[in-house]
Amino acid sequence: MSRTKAIFAGLLAGLLAGIVMTTAMLLLAALGVATPLVIIGDRLSVFIPPGPFLSLMGKVGGYNHLKQLGVGSTIAGQLLVAAIGGAMLGLLARRNRARASAMWTMSIFIVLPIVAFAIALWPVLGTSYVGLPIDAARLVTLVSFALCVFLFERTLVAAFQFLATLKIGKRGYEFTPVIGRRAFVLGAIGAAVAGGGIALARTLYRRATFSYDGTQYKGRIVEPITPNELFYCVTKNVVDPKVNVDLWHLEVNGLVQNRATWRFQDLLGLPAREQQTTLMCISNGLDAGLISNAAFQCRSGAPTWC
Repeated sequence: MSRTKAIFAGLLAGLLAGIVMTTAMLLLAALGVATPLVIIGDRLSVFIPPGPFLSLMGKVGGYNHLKQLGVGSTIAGQLLVAAIGGAMLGLLARRNRARASAMWTMSIFIVLPIVAFAIALWPVLGTSYVGLPIDAARLVTLVSFALCVFLFERTLVAAFQFLATLKIGKRGYEFTPVIGRRAFVLGAIGAAVAGGGIALARTLYRRATFSYDGTQYKGRIVEPITPNELFYCVTKNVVDPKVNVDLWHLEVNGLVQNRATWRFQDLLGLPAREQQTTLMCISNGLDAGLISNAAFQCRSGAPTWC
């Protein structure tokens, strides 16, 4: 097996496996599961100082475009790493087929990524777009990622073996001329899977917050009390979560005399008082609409900011 052919077969197999993994992540994202496509950007953004961050945001045309750049860069980087991983498998199989066994490939392409993923992204693993509590969301994110890398590893190995060996009778002939036809078959499969991934990406794009940098409230429609549906909104999320209030509760414990736990319905049952408060985004400028006034209901008997 020549070095060039091993690398070529590995690259093609890795790219196909990367497309399969990315499509699986897009499907999970459509179901409200946090995936590396989004949370990698959330994790890295905290390490960028304010000055360079604002400069970068200005260069790409605003925070909305910055979010799109983050997701797009993650997808491209993921496919690139997948192709490189496939090339590594090709070289490994060329030098020592025993090291391309299932134990080795699962260790390198499943166990190692899961450990690295958990360590590097632990602070954001609790992200959920369907309102799951943090611990449950962290488990769902890890299990989902494990499923994705398992699909990657199995697809990578199967595709490489499909390209690398042609069985004729009881003998195996490596890299016969049919590799061109087999590469075409894998390319067609990859194109079909990529088509499904693109369709999912378009659906997610419409559901994501890419269509706006923020909703503003200004002009002749302004009233003393802003209607809830017109209240200004700015989001850093690629997908805004939908909180399931039945899964969450408020606890007060620690160094306090009276520990307590409230569910959402418990808070609604407390005596209420109304307070008008104006909220304004730090990015609000002259003639901008990132400001609104509302009559908030504060509940006495429970911790409030009123």
